[in-house]
Amino acid sequence: MNEWETQMQRLLDGEIGEVTVPKEDFLTVRSLLVEKGWLFHVVGEAKHGGVTIYRRNEQAPAAE
Repeated sequence: MNEWETQMQRLLDGEIGEVTVPKEDFLTVRSLLVEKGWLFHVVGEAKHGGVTIYRRNEQAPAAE
C-alpha cells in the first residue's frame, strides 16, 4: 500500500477527518480513487494554488 492509499483508507475508516493533496499529486490520488472504487465515498474541495482537500462523503454508503 502506498502513502496515498494508506491516507485515503484512514479517511474512509474515520481515523482522520481530511486529506490534503498538493497539486502535483492530484492526478495520482484521483486515479487511485477511481481504481479502488472510492471516488464517490469522498468529497474533494479545490483550494487556491491547486491544493485539494478530501473529506468523507457522509451521504455515500460505506466503502468496502
